[in-house]
Amino acid sequence: MAVTVGEHSRTFGEVIDRGWRLAHALRDRGVAPGSFVAAMLGANRVESLEVYVGLALGGYTAVHVNDRLTAPEVDYVISDSGAVALVHTDGVAGVAAEMTTTAGLAAWLAIGDPTPAGAESFDAALAGATSEPVPTPVTPDDIALVGYTSGTTGFPKGVLVSHRAVVNCIKLVPYAYRFPLQGHAAFPGGWSFVSGLWGVIFPHFYTGSTVAFIAGASPDEWGRHMVENKATFTLGLTPLIPGLMEALRLHPGALDTLQSVLHSGGPLPPELAADLVALIDDRLVETYGMTEVVGPITITNRSDWRGLGGADSIFETVGRPLPTSSMRVVDADGNPLPAGEVGELVIEADTMFSGYHNQPEKTAAVLRDGSYFTGDLGYRDEAGYYYLTGRAQELIISGGANVYPAEVERVLMLMDDVTEAAVFGLPDERWGEAVSAAVVLRPGSTATVDEVRDFARSQLAGYKKPVHLFFLDELPRNSGMKVMKHVLKEQLAGAAGSTDTTGGQR
Repeated sequence: MAVTVGEHSRTFGEVIDRGWRLAHALRDRGVAPGSFVAAMLGANRVESLEVYVGLALGGYTAVHVNDRLTAPEVDYVISDSGAVALVHTDGVAGVAAEMTTTAGLAAWLAIGDPTPAGAESFDAALAGATSEPVPTPVTPDDIALVGYTSGTTGFPKGVLVSHRAVVNCIKLVPYAYRFPLQGHAAFPGGWSFVSGLWGVIFPHFYTGSTVAFIAGASPDEWGRHMVENKATFTLGLTPLIPGLMEALRLHPGALDTLQSVLHSGGPLPPELAADLVALIDDRLVETYGMTEVVGPITITNRSDWRGLGGADSIFETVGRPLPTSSMRVVDADGNPLPAGEVGELVIEADTMFSGYHNQPEKTAAVLRDGSYFTGDLGYRDEAGYYYLTGRAQELIISGGANVYPAEVERVLMLMDDVTEAAVFGLPDERWGEAVSAAVVLRPGSTATVDEVRDFARSQLAGYKKPVHLFFLDELPRNSGMKVMKHVLKEQLAGAAGSTDTTGGQR
């Protein structure tokens, strides 16, 4: 099987057959090859894989639409990309029905029931189309996918990804993540994030493996699925790591076949990483990348977890560059920095994006002479391992000292009462910026502001501890599940001046 969702499945042959039918159905409706087609798909349907395969076979550019977006957000993506057709699953039918751009589309296909007014049934459209393969004039440099960035500070940017970049990534990932042929992926994610396409789903299709979508599975269900299906791969998003560890403790037999566990979705506290490795041994794959560079840039290997690579701190590093990429650390003027000094991370890779859609100025700002200036801050150690310290625009300069939010967040997360933490700077007359933190406590916790601050003080230099500390029920996140720190700054700037959240002496 190529894909399973619960009791539903598709063979590789069925996916190819229905992919060609989709390509012909779009052509029959006047959508010419090379056109941009929006795909807003959920993990609850096996047809989602057919859509991306069909768009590739037909020579269309797939505009990936996060299924968590609201109608106005989807309208923006369709308008900005110039998409002339839309395919979506039933889980987002309500959003599609509220959109204003659907009236101008050449084709609007809905998978499952109900079919929104104005849309056509996906199954009916495919039933009326041929599955005959036809030549498709596509070059490696043509755009295969458009993935929109999360837009933490404004409108998202459309990242243009060529066929060359996608193919290079699909060939790289099985090597980097240690996929076997004809394996089985227990995939707790979905189609929300474009990186899941080239980082998990397409590479498994390429290696003749099954991708089983198990989004929402309990730890017991997750573990049982891995044992019963002899899973060779699973993904541990940061928030799901505790659940994965519980799944493996409940069903240790899963480790008999599990070859790699990919961590993704934000920094993993080193203490939790150490606990995970103690449980799964050298199966952990830690990596670093972003939408603009498509594939993984750095990686850890099995020997790293045995301490054989010489990393300063293996549970904090994102690994070393893969053979297909290179990375360096530069200062504000672009000059290389030596080991141990923090600067901006600059990348070169054969999976690089082609630019931002209709935004040449922003493209030129980050793509310079074939290098991508990431805006991420970090450093490398003497052994060549890289470490992330945060985003350049998130750097806090307090009293002339640099404070990296990721470091403070990591410490706050060490406290048992804290489940989430976001650190940012707020204006301060004395220090210029004051280190500030928004914290979500575990349900039932009775921890006080002073207790959390005292804990931070015990782990951090005085100038790094939060001066302002806020307890929130939840952190504001965008559709990409990234914390919107600009929203926190706007919401909490006034509260910092009106509440007793000062931390005393630095």
